[in-house]
Amino acid sequence: MQYRSQITIKITQLSTIVFTLLIPYISFAAAIDADTVEVAYLLDGHDGNVAKDISGNARHGEITGAKRVEGKFGKALEYDGVDDNLIVTGYNGIGGTEPRTTVFWFKSDVVREHSWVKWGINSPEQKYYIRSHIRGNECNLRVEVNGGQNYGIDNVCDGEWHHCAVVFPEGADAVKDHDLYVDGKLQSKEGTDKAMNTNIDTQAVNIGARLANHVFMLGSFDEVAIFNVDLSQREIDAIRNNGLKSALGVDPQDKLATRWAMIKAY
Repeated sequence: MQYRSQITIKITQLSTIVFTLLIPYISFAAAIDADTVEVAYLLDGHDGNVAKDISGNARHGEITGAKRVEGKFGKALEYDGVDDNLIVTGYNGIGGTEPRTTVFWFKSDVVREHSWVKWGINSPEQKYYIRSHIRGNECNLRVEVNGGQNYGIDNVCDGEWHHCAVVFPEGADAVKDHDLYVDGKLQSKEGTDKAMNTNIDTQAVNIGARLANHVFMLGSFDEVAIFNVDLSQREIDAIRNNGLKSALGVDPQDKLATRWAMIKAY
């Protein structure tokens, strides 16, 4: 009896220690603040040419041509590289030098200047354009303004799913201030620096359409979101590992499982 009591005491002590150690991670595992989400698409729906916005802002997108296929999480959009697009009608993105983060999944084995997410106008400092950068037989994650660019080194055109995150930090004012992440890995900063002053007067956010001399996206695209803050690497990893739905706390049934998954990861 005394032996069993000692075991019970030890288990209780161990449980207390484990819970204490996990408190910081449980706090971190809470959903990303909903007020920071400008627009977010799971792209899982069967609503024809409508991309449902789960941010709560009702910025539902209009899909032109792209077909739904199996994605990284649920369904995704497959773009034909000719004229497919997703336009966020009535939403012109984040302007000036305000902080922002754009995340998405992409899969293609075609090396070309894929157009991913863009807004602003094609004038010095005022364009905001996330696309691929060609380097030999590979292509890299790239963000640019008119006259400046910032791109990484990891290949995202190898036929596998890759998670991309483009972060413009609070207080930044130039394109090379961005932090780029591919599959959770911080990229090097290559390219020519240029001041930023993103224009949001006229151009709605486009996802997939060409700009200037570049080309439409060709491949599969999933779980895209724009935030009005500079997400941390941990927050980006939470989205990458658990999906937007869980990371944003959209489905309460997912939260407990997501938190334990995040506890294990960190």
